[in-house]
Amino acid sequence: MKKYEVEIHFVNGDKVQARVDARNRKDALRRVKETEQYKEFASQCGDVVAEYSEPIDIEPISNEDFVVTAILNKPGWHMVANMKKGIRVEFKDGMYNETQRIVRFGSEELSALDEATALREIGDFMFANFRRLV
Repeated sequence: MKKYEVEIHFVNGDKVQARVDARNRKDALRRVKETEQYKEFASQCGDVVAEYSEPIDIEPISNEDFVVTAILNKPGWHMVANMKKGIRVEFKDGMYNETQRIVRFGSEELSALDEATALREIGDFMFANFRRLV
């Protein structure tokens, strides 16, 4: 199985973007369309005007690059740091997307693309290893 990035555009201008493990492009589209979230969203958007699925290569993330710890003076909060990129995210347990606070601690200046990549890597790492916290 490979990882695919899927994008589905609707007549009303909305779109669905997803990453999915699949055997091929057609299988990637099918897997996204079979989810309850997609069915519910699509029922409100009208006809599909375009569909794409492209294979993507995601570089494996080493656990040595990340540190996850509880924030002692903030009960119910954790922090995850990308040690290579010098960036960390503080968040309330179970509310990663809603409460995240991004802090740079490295001396290296990151471009917007590098920062976005570092944050994606943190999110991927947390989802793969600490799903109960996010």
